Amino acid sequence: MRRLLLLAAFTLSTGLAGAAEIRLGSLSLDWPAGYTLKSTQSPFELVGPGGIKALVTVMRPKPGATATAESLAGLQASVEGLLASSAAQAGRVVLPLGTQSLPDGTRLQFIGSERSGLFQRSFLLQYALLSRSGALALVTFEGSGEAVAEHDSLLGLFSTTQWVSSDGSPAEQAAFTERVASLLRAQLGEAAVQVTEPLTLKIGGTQANLDRVNAFCRANAAGCDAELARYVSAVVDMQKNAALPPTRTALRAVVRPTAFADGAAGSLGGRSNFIRRPLVDGLVALVMLDSPRSARLVSEADAQALGLSVDDTYAEALAQLRGQLSPMAKAARPVVAGQVGALEGDFYESGRVLLHDDWASLARAQKGVLVVALPAKNLLLYGADDSPAGLQALRLQARDLAKRSPAPLTELLLRWTPEGWQALR
Repeated sequence: MRRLLLLAAFTLSTGLAGAAEIRLGSLSLDWPAGYTLKSTQSPFELVGPGGIKALVTVMRPKPGATATAESLAGLQASVEGLLASSAAQAGRVVLPLGTQSLPDGTRLQFIGSERSGLFQRSFLLQYALLSRSGALALVTFEGSGEAVAEHDSLLGLFSTTQWVSSDGSPAEQAAFTERVASLLRAQLGEAAVQVTEPLTLKIGGTQANLDRVNAFCRANAAGCDAELARYVSAVVDMQKNAALPPTRTALRAVVRPTAFADGAAGSLGGRSNFIRRPLVDGLVALVMLDSPRSARLVSEADAQALGLSVDDTYAEALAQLRGQLSPMAKAARPVVAGQVGALEGDFYESGRVLLHDDWASLARAQKGVLVVALPAKNLLLYGADDSPAGLQALRLQARDLAKRSPAPLTELLLRWTPEGWQALR
């Protein structure tokens, strides 16, 4: 699916260039440059440019509490009353009470007041973030200037809202590992699944690392159960298909971080080598054997079973990938500076970067400037602005999408050149 995102200009206009992620309890936000954290417990105090003072209070529901539509509506009404009362006491209300939905489903409420003195005008901006799970954060900003102008500069901050559902402690990791192991044992049998260490399982003769799915569940409590179900289904399917002979039509080329490839090679215990090709520093091309619900890496032994050399196996995987994806001329249209294009599809969409020559016409249409981000396995972003500000805008957008994806890939940016891809760090 093709999308056109007019995000680069927006990200810069909201002051997020140079933003830094700061976790405040269970709340994570990418704060604009110039904000410094002064306290490490709720309420959290930050100081920003021009002496602006920010105060963040984070509250989570009681353990075992269930957020219902009725309870969330009641909490939202209570917060509205609190904001309106505080704003009236602080001065003249110049920014009426408003509400909007954020990308992760969080409800944002806001209101602003001003007080005029003899020599200057001061403002109080109040925000409430109510998550779908019932977590609540109250954020206030106080400083000199106009409330409405400051509010406009802060809206980009709240679009980066992320809630973390657990503390990431060793005990929490161990409990999560046992939870996944139990789900897999129900499908594969008790003896087939062993816990080797927190976030690591041994399933048959392979190692399964749970870091990615654990990170997703910590940041996306509402979607954790569904993602675990998908993960378990994929692992079970992969185990059932492991003994099936490979076929040429099932070969696919994919791009993955080098660390992933190194870890996968270690899980074979020296029995064989996975087919891999370097892309740029930090990324490699691998070959997968596709099936309806999962995929597994292809080894040199698989190539022998197909009667192919390693080079011919990789070439066939590229050809099968090209045949599965829609042509670049149809899927991607040129963009200009200030725009970001997106190519979104299935598990193999990010593999488009392995089809280097297919990008040439798009690069020419963008006057030779083509920068690509790979935030997720099923998503590519591309832009036509290689200035420092343009690269930072694309990087921030990709980072935000990676946080929200159950299948994040890399924060690297790639610049297209006629000779190959160039990594931008």
